[in-house]
Amino acid sequence: MKKIFIGLLMVFVILGIAPHLTTAEEAVQIKINGELRSFSPGGRIVSGRTMLPVRYIVEDPAVNGEAQWEPYGRKVTINCGNNEFVFVIGSYSALVNNKPIALDVAPFIYEGRTYLPVRFFAERMGATVGWKARENMVLINFGQTPRVMGYFYYGTPEELDHPSLTDVIFRWLETDGQGNLFYEYWADNSGTARRQAALDRARQNGLKTHASVMLMGWDAAGQEKLHSLLSSPQNRQRLIDNLTAHAAQFGYDGINIDLEAIPAQDRDNFSLFMNDLSQALHANNLTLSVAAPAKTEGSSWHAGFDYAAVGQAVDYLIIMAYDYTTSTPGASAPIDWVEDATSYALNRVPRHKVILALGAYGRDWNLTRGTKTTFYQTSLDNLLNSSYHRVMGFDRVSFTPYIDYRDQNGQQHRVWYENGVSLGEKYAVAVENNLPGVSFWRLTGAFNDFFRVLGE
Repeated sequence: MKKIFIGLLMVFVILGIAPHLTTAEEAVQIKINGELRSFSPGGRIVSGRTMLPVRYIVEDPAVNGEAQWEPYGRKVTINCGNNEFVFVIGSYSALVNNKPIALDVAPFIYEGRTYLPVRFFAERMGATVGWKARENMVLINFGQTPRVMGYFYYGTPEELDHPSLTDVIFRWLETDGQGNLFYEYWADNSGTARRQAALDRARQNGLKTHASVMLMGWDAAGQEKLHSLLSSPQNRQRLIDNLTAHAAQFGYDGINIDLEAIPAQDRDNFSLFMNDLSQALHANNLTLSVAAPAKTEGSSWHAGFDYAAVGQAVDYLIIMAYDYTTSTPGASAPIDWVEDATSYALNRVPRHKVILALGAYGRDWNLTRGTKTTFYQTSLDNLLNSSYHRVMGFDRVSFTPYIDYRDQNGQQHRVWYENGVSLGEKYAVAVENNLPGVSFWRLTGAFNDFFRVLGE
């Protein structure tokens, strides 16, 4: 297995380059399977790609490959398991098992070492690769293909065509205080065809399908419904029966629970519900995932959600690492908070169950009126194409981009959003912690940069 991944020690995928990395070649750190490698000379960034000397590839303890240098032909040949790669210095073409492959950066010699451009190795051999811009570090994990779980909400079937997706979570079900099940939207006759079209598209694309059920407790009425549901064994069982039957009827692969703002008094009741639901679903070969509020050490928020107890029951605990602030202007997911929330989960839940969920949206804060609106890719396109005077910036503390502008009424705005740099850094949290995958809210309106991060 290790031999198969020789090329990955050279690969770097641009998941988001911080501004200071885009203008010059700089030494790059490499962390492989969570262990920092010490190279001298180190990796080099050239034309937005990271290069490594071939010697490091062959000598790395994670690799048992062979490399041969032919000085007259200025050619290096790497044998890796059943694969052979041939590079020529200065050439934008390589041979992979005798087939020519175009390269975006040519091999070169630096300080007496042969450096190779090998991004295409990741595309052909598979790897989990991240870029930690704050530390100028490439992260590479072997032997695991990460899950990418996208939430579908008021979407279209075409949104399920992203090649990086592995799972889709259809967030279109609601429950109530009695455990009844109904559709939140598309509840009329036309909804049946819409839902089936989305399910068919997902299955055509080989995606795992999950039905998500929602009940929000952010107001008094929602709190009352959640308490009625969770405090009653009969109501909990009714919802379990309804979800199990629904999954069987429509052929879902799993169920996703999205009960938010659970009352503190129902902490144990919710854990009991999740345990009973897990047993029912697993008896029918179905998976169970849960949308978990992001929590950090010492925080009193979300007392109704017991990470350790719920983590025992579920197959995947999806940390909603977004909406850090919803009442005052600020970044939706400051990077330090995302890291702290991930650490909190890993201290209580087995690593192989923890999924990091990212927000692929932003907020437009009207600072004059004290209001906000959700900011999507179309919002970004419209703003960048508008006549408004704009000042674009990047906050190094939260590691988040922003845009300041004044609208047609003279009102001042600040937009906190996400780009390839900020999203790449959050994705790197999942890679560095060797999580089994990421999730994101949501498919509709997601920033294009998010899919570039996944694709690269």
